[in-house]
Amino acid sequence: MSKPAVSVIIPAHNRIDYLSQALDSVAAQTFTDFEVIVVDDGSKEPVTQHAAAHPVAPRVVRQDRQGPAAARNRGIFEARADLIAFLDSDDLWLPTKLERYIEALRSQSECSIFHGPMLPIDSVGRTVTGRTKPRVGGWITRKLFESCFVDVPSVVCRKVLLEKAGGFDASLPVCEDYDLWLRLSVTEPFGLIDEPLAKRRLHDHRLSKTSMSRNLAVKASMLHRFYQQHRDDGLLDDEEARTRLARVCFVAARAAFRDGDYPQAAELSRASRTYGKAPLRATLLSAAAGMLARFSNRTEDSPRERFRLQNVELGMRNAE
Repeated sequence: MSKPAVSVIIPAHNRIDYLSQALDSVAAQTFTDFEVIVVDDGSKEPVTQHAAAHPVAPRVVRQDRQGPAAARNRGIFEARADLIAFLDSDDLWLPTKLERYIEALRSQSECSIFHGPMLPIDSVGRTVTGRTKPRVGGWITRKLFESCFVDVPSVVCRKVLLEKAGGFDASLPVCEDYDLWLRLSVTEPFGLIDEPLAKRRLHDHRLSKTSMSRNLAVKASMLHRFYQQHRDDGLLDDEEARTRLARVCFVAARAAFRDGDYPQAAELSRASRTYGKAPLRATLLSAAAGMLARFSNRTEDSPRERFRLQNVELGMRNAE
């Protein structure tokens, strides 16, 4: 069997209807030298059988539920091609997506990873206006630390790049993509195709929009870790980075407070103040959360909750 030019990796957890549309968009590509790998990440719905019957003939790999990072890593491991293209099961590609990106990778040897903007759509496929960020190409670490503008379904890159980086961090329940792009940006320039060739579906069941208190805390912890590792490399503007961290920690603290997680809110509020650019509200929030935490009988029952608290608390103490 000849090796395809690109391996398309689609992690899937339930959402069969969306997955069918994603596979339809792959089947409609003008560039056809690809294989499709669907990683069924412990779905309760019959994703494996449904995907295997699709005309695009994907190779389906099933695993116990481990999350999107581990699912994408499994897809990378299974991939036979030298190039990797990512697509989430609820998103779509436009027909010339692969053609444009493969052409760019072949003609611009200085770049091993390309990304671009996406068109936001709602749950039924209607275009949503005003939900896009400016995209940047080249050496993007400083800009990327300020805002995550690299979307997974827009990325096409060389497999060796992902292998050298160790893939996605499977210990992160969210922000695993943001973490990987930041790590890659340290050693690699990012090519930019400044034309939307993919569609991002905005719906209420997206992983990034569930458990917001936890998600924001994980984001704060991940950014803090990257800052600590690279603050002396000249990759970041220190004042900008500290302002960003103060803001992210404050937003995470506010979310934890609203969720009734007062010890977490107090910890993140202190971290926000530590970075020196926190709003006055962070001081007030820290005091209120600290007082309520002393009287709180809140217990952490779920493994995911304990993961969040341990990682953020350990990380943030190192900033002081």
